[in-house]
Amino acid sequence: MRIARVCSPGHPDRACDLIAESIVDEYLRRDPTSALRIHVSGGRGSLFVSGVASSKADFDVGSVVSRTAASLGVRNHIDPFISIEPVPGSFLLDATRTSHPVSVTGYATRETEERIPSPVRLARKIAKRLEELRQYDAEWFWLEPSFEVTVAERTDGAHEIFLNCVHGEMELGDARKRIGDVVHTIDDRLRVHVNRFGPIRNGGLDFDIGSSAIPDDPYGSGIPVSLSPIGCDPSHPRKFGSWLARGLARRALERSEAKAIMVHAVYFPGDAVPTSLRIRDERGRDMMQDGDATALSYAHLAGSLRQGLSTNAAHWGYAGEVELPWEGGK
Repeated sequence: MRIARVCSPGHPDRACDLIAESIVDEYLRRDPTSALRIHVSGGRGSLFVSGVASSKADFDVGSVVSRTAASLGVRNHIDPFISIEPVPGSFLLDATRTSHPVSVTGYATRETEERIPSPVRLARKIAKRLEELRQYDAEWFWLEPSFEVTVAERTDGAHEIFLNCVHGEMELGDARKRIGDVVHTIDDRLRVHVNRFGPIRNGGLDFDIGSSAIPDDPYGSGIPVSLSPIGCDPSHPRKFGSWLARGLARRALERSEAKAIMVHAVYFPGDAVPTSLRIRDERGRDMMQDGDATALSYAHLAGSLRQGLSTNAAHWGYAGEVELPWEGGK
């Protein structure tokens, strides 16, 4: 069985991700040489932002937190508690990088046009459709910003949907029918479970707590990813390595007849390119070509960086979103 889980932007954990990445992007907008590690957690009126930063940027981080939270559906006042310590450049490696090797994984499969596993594609498609209705269809006023979609693919290929959502004053039976009808427009064979354990009247950061950088398996449960790139600047191997490993897996798939490609890279402290790189297809065959290691260097990504990229990549995930540069987008 394979499982994929996709959170809406207003889900507490995803909201904390997006707030952390908004802070990262604001630092980079003001000083592109910024090196950062940012973590966001909390809810129910308080958010705690901690981290280290080597940067010339100087701005009101609290205003970024409040503005981003409001855009994600947080209605109540939030008190942001900020503890981002300035770090001199001479201590950059110790404070914002890592003293141990960083391992990253990339994956691509021919299962879907986006080259991501079918449970991930289906969960994301349902979540995006519900978010679109919530934002732009007045009849969906009752659907709150916080929801999550989990797709379970059974061994016979059938998919089962488990969806938890905050439905406000809408009766649970009506919410189940409306959401079920939407899901069945995508695939009428799907079995849908909405709020299986009863009504959920309140949620999101107004009534719940979240935390950034909780790994959410961008490729589903079959390809676990141990480290999240959330909260790091793009020159950190955890972030640029994860992004570029996905891009390399996709390119390696397209240049071969393989059904799936796995990329595994390890960066030692200070590495410009990975010390170790393996590219394998579904049969375990070596798919390495000259230049693949260089394609996983930060320099390979630097020319594609743009304002707001970290936030864009965190919104629905960094794998399979066509507008992201490592996916072939601009």
